[in-house]
Amino acid sequence: MIPGDQRDATRVALLVNLLRTQGIEVGRATAPVTVADTTYPSGSYIVKGGQPYWRLAATLLTKQEYPDPELRTYDDSAWTLGLATHTTVVAVDDRSILDAPADLVDRATVDGRVAGGPATAAYAIPHVGSNHLVTFRYRVRDHTVLAADAAFSANGTEFPPGSLIVPIGSDTGVHDAVTSAARALGLTAVALDARPSMATHAVDLPRLAMFSTWGNTQEVGWVRHAFDQFEIPFDLIYKERVRDGDLRAAYDVIVIPSQGRGGAKDLVFDVRPVGRPLAYTKTDRFAFLGAYGESDDITGGMGLEGALEFQRFVAAGGLLITLGASSAFPPEYGITRDVNTSSRSRQFYAPGPIVEAEITQPSHPIFYGYAETKVSVRWANGPQLDTRPADREAQTLMRFTGGNAGVLSGLMRNPGEITNRPAILDVPTGAGRVLLFATNPCYRWINHGEFNMLFNAVLHFNDM
Repeated sequence: MIPGDQRDATRVALLVNLLRTQGIEVGRATAPVTVADTTYPSGSYIVKGGQPYWRLAATLLTKQEYPDPELRTYDDSAWTLGLATHTTVVAVDDRSILDAPADLVDRATVDGRVAGGPATAAYAIPHVGSNHLVTFRYRVRDHTVLAADAAFSANGTEFPPGSLIVPIGSDTGVHDAVTSAARALGLTAVALDARPSMATHAVDLPRLAMFSTWGNTQEVGWVRHAFDQFEIPFDLIYKERVRDGDLRAAYDVIVIPSQGRGGAKDLVFDVRPVGRPLAYTKTDRFAFLGAYGESDDITGGMGLEGALEFQRFVAAGGLLITLGASSAFPPEYGITRDVNTSSRSRQFYAPGPIVEAEITQPSHPIFYGYAETKVSVRWANGPQLDTRPADREAQTLMRFTGGNAGVLSGLMRNPGEITNRPAILDVPTGAGRVLLFATNPCYRWINHGEFNMLFNAVLHFNDM
């Protein structure tokens, strides 16, 4: 059962459509469904046993168990989609569920709407966790958008912190822009006749870049894909642009996706020189190279001069966001001097499980839309981060709970090693700051429940 009354309907639809892509049959209940002592509302989704791809459905929706602690896996050991998307999925063992009337769905959709209106003061969009909120902001980029610093109520609707407010004033184009975007994205826009009185801040759109090495592009590609799908524009930059310097004049935010499995050194020095240039350019022979970037020599990496340019970018007021393995780069190259990394013991082994993390600063803007402080995150094999005891409480935004109970799905050997380790650090540096994710909040097209942490960081880059 995938209950139909969940807080964010867009992620429910996403989960259903991921199942449908695999050929799994999903029905939508045409009436309330009661099983044992629980009643699920009409419109809930049911994945019934006995169908051709039932084993695949069970594999995708249940916990991955590894009873043999000595087992080793090639790749991810957990892919439980309910945990990955932060969507409630309930296992039902009562066979009566098979008789529940449900219409098979081809594709789940969420109809966005405008409640009330037309508005005379503003439109407000509650932030209930939909990843589509970042798309909404970009679609109404020509209009002023504010974010609520605290929860408020208006017109019978509860608005959590981070909810968006689009004032009207003399801007008559707001009506069509908000209506069109909300309906297309499955969001609810509420028409207001009076501006809310709580504090707000402007949701500015950053000049955004994404850094890629030449030798390790897979995880960069997945973050690029997510940004493209959610309509977040960015420049893709390589060592050549970094070495040119003056990054702060061009960008407010630079994202470094997870790269450098061998540590920060791989990120900085990248492809080993081979005694001759290795060009990646468009030629008559290679007509399709150079579509996303060109280099006369992809070897050597950005080097120490590139690391220095990133340090200058942050010192001048930029926001540097590092994901997964790339989060070893700022501490190991002195950008965040008081952050340390440490290696795990030989007994520790964690091939991509899903683990529990605790949000320790729920009012921080990157957690807008998250209702719970305990969340499921994918273990990214990022660095073991820590900071000075004097700074730990202020800079730690989220930490791993650790222990066996903290392994929600998949395989992690010696999980006590990560107990209370920082999962996200927000480190002021010079006039800027570095946001270090030991997790990977945008891993392939899987952990949509974490995407908003990165998307919120982009939207609120100058409001942390």
